[in-house]
Amino acid sequence: MSFSVRAKAEVAEQPLGSTFENIAELAALTKTCGQLERGGDSYNVKISTEIPQVAERYVNLVDSLFYEKIDCDSAQDTIRKDSIRYSLIIKDKLATKILTNCYLIRKNTFDKWEKVTGISRFVVNDENTQRAYVRGAFLGCASANITIDEIDSVKKHRGGYHLEFVFDNETFAKDFIHIMSEFNINLKMTVRKYNVACYLKEIDAISDLLALVGASNAVLVLQNELAIRQVRNNLNRQLNCACANISKSVDASMKQINAISKINRTIGIENLPEHLQDLCLLRLANPEASFEELVKLTDPPLTKSGINHRFRKIIEIADQIHTE
Repeated sequence: MSFSVRAKAEVAEQPLGSTFENIAELAALTKTCGQLERGGDSYNVKISTEIPQVAERYVNLVDSLFYEKIDCDSAQDTIRKDSIRYSLIIKDKLATKILTNCYLIRKNTFDKWEKVTGISRFVVNDENTQRAYVRGAFLGCASANITIDEIDSVKKHRGGYHLEFVFDNETFAKDFIHIMSEFNINLKMTVRKYNVACYLKEIDAISDLLALVGASNAVLVLQNELAIRQVRNNLNRQLNCACANISKSVDASMKQINAISKINRTIGIENLPEHLQDLCLLRLANPEASFEELVKLTDPPLTKSGINHRFRKIIEIADQIHTE
C-alpha cells in the first residue's frame, strides 16, 4: 500500500464534522473524484475511487446530510488490473440536492443547470469549512510521490518529495491555492494538456498539509523519514570529512618520508640538527601516525605547530638538495 493510500485511509476514518463542514467536504469530494453527466434537465453524479474508506466516507456524508443511503459497487480497475475501484452512482433528485447544496451547479439566465467552475464562498466561509474542503480534495484527488522502503530495519527514501492535486480547470485550481494560502501552505501550479496540477515539493510543507487534513500517522512517518535522512546525511558528511582528513594525513606523511629518504641518501640524517634528526627517526618509525599521535611520542613533548614547523624545515632542506 502506497504512502498516499495509507494517508487517505487514515483521513477517511476520522469522525464527521458539523453540517457546514460536511457540506464543504462533500463538495470537494464530489468535485475532485466525481463525474457529472447530463441526466435529462439536470446532472447525474458518478463517484469513483480505489480506496474503500473514501467510498464509505462519501456514503456517510450523504447519509448525514440528506438521510439517504447510496449503494456502492466494486469492480476490477480497467487500467490497473491489480486494483479494485469503488463506484457510487447518484441520480435524479438526490444528485440535484447534492450538487445544489454543494454549489457545484446553478441555474443560468436561461433557467438551465450549468456547472460552477470555481469554489463558492458559500461553501468555504470560515477556517473550519476551509479545512474540511481541503480534506475532501485530499481524499478525492491528491497523490504523493513519496516512497519509503524498509531495508535491514532502516527506512530509506528514494527520490524527491512530491504531493499534488490535479484539477480539471484553472479557475478552480486558483481558488484552491487561495484556500491553502490561508493556512500558510503555498502550492505551486502547472498547467498540463488536459488538467491543472497544484503541487508541493518541500517535506515541511507536505507535513503541514498532512497535519491540516488529520493524517497524523502519515506526518509521523514522514518526520521520522526526515530525521533518519538528516542523520544519514550528517554521517555521510562526517565520513567524507574523515576520509578527506585521512587522505591529507597520508599525503603529508608520504611527502615527509620522501624528504627524509632523500636527505638520508645524500647528506645523511646524522648531519641534520639534532632536533630534526629526532623527528626524522620518529617519522620513519611511525610512517602512518598523525600529528596528534606524533605529539604523544615526542620527548620532550612538542605541539602540533612545533612538529609541523620542523617538518617544513626538513622538506625545505630536501628541496634544496640537487641530485643527478
